[in-house]
Amino acid sequence: MRHAALLVLAVALLAFVAPPAGTVAAANGDAPGTANVVLGAHVQPNGDAQWRVSINYDLNDSADRDGFEQLSSEFESGDVGPSPAVFRTAAKAASARTNRSMKITAVTRTHDVEERSNGTAIGTLTLGFTWTHFANVTDGRVMVDDVFASGWLGDLRDAQTLRLYPPDGYQAESARPSAQLTDGALTWRGPQTFESGGPSAVFVRGAGIPWLPVGGLVLIALIAGIVGAYVWRGFGGRGSLEVRGGGGDGTEETAPASAEPSESEPSGPPPSATDVEGAASDETEPTGERGESTDADTEPAELLSDEERVERLLRENGGRMKQGDIVSETKWSDAKVSQLLSSMADAGRVEKLRIGRENLISLPDEGGEER
Repeated sequence: MRHAALLVLAVALLAFVAPPAGTVAAANGDAPGTANVVLGAHVQPNGDAQWRVSINYDLNDSADRDGFEQLSSEFESGDVGPSPAVFRTAAKAASARTNRSMKITAVTRTHDVEERSNGTAIGTLTLGFTWTHFANVTDGRVMVDDVFASGWLGDLRDAQTLRLYPPDGYQAESARPSAQLTDGALTWRGPQTFESGGPSAVFVRGAGIPWLPVGGLVLIALIAGIVGAYVWRGFGGRGSLEVRGGGGDGTEETAPASAEPSESEPSGPPPSATDVEGAASDETEPTGERGESTDADTEPAELLSDEERVERLLRENGGRMKQGDIVSETKWSDAKVSQLLSSMADAGRVEKLRIGRENLISLPDEGGEER
């Protein structure tokens, strides 16, 4: 098959969950510990996609930290880790197949260390880039399908996650194979086998329905006393990718009633269709001042995205908080908070300032000096 050779690209990329022997070593020869990979693509209304490919390491002791510091230096120099060349090859093949001119642009390589409350940390290497014309846009529908048709992605292994975030203001109409909905993203976690043609998804503008079909998975919003339609959105968590996952990734990652809106997403869900109380006050001008009530501040927490919850939490604490305090307040995992804040920082919704081993998180208008 013409593009069969591309199947090795996923292996070349995703197999990098630990550095080759001798590549990274601390003083005692140890390398960073367990790792997971999160691939996250935030699709845009014009069909472009902002990608974040993140590798998250558990840093359990000083040897892990020393190993990660050397690894991150080599990664940012382009000597090790996921390479944009892998995606350029995939984009070239997909471009020929789809007749859309695809390019990989705005490549970045970064690393980050997020401290956990127990004294350990998460070290993350992130490859970021823009993939132009990644999705097919037709009649208001944003379709991610033919770009994977050549099979370059391959299947997901253990500790590997793929996330597709819809454009802001859009929601998933369908996904193949069935996917989980995590922080607004369609999420596939390894091990996951994809049929011929790879994964696919269709995003449409929010239609105002109180459920979201996702390839057979139906998310039903049951909010006592509230009747309304809310569109799940976000990049996260990014993850991660993150994807920092994550996770990621771990984007990727739920919070109590005292969280805030995020800047990577619209500033809040649409108002309830039955919310007639205060209709007369709609004629007055919004104040927009920090500290005064906003729609996001008065909505039940269950109706806010994770980003909006973080923004609300920051506003309630004077616009600034330590990352560890956000973890404590939200009861989320360290990995989820790390990935979520990274994606929000990339979107300009929060600012991160490193102070010793702590990150100070602030709203953009509270950042003070230019970074």
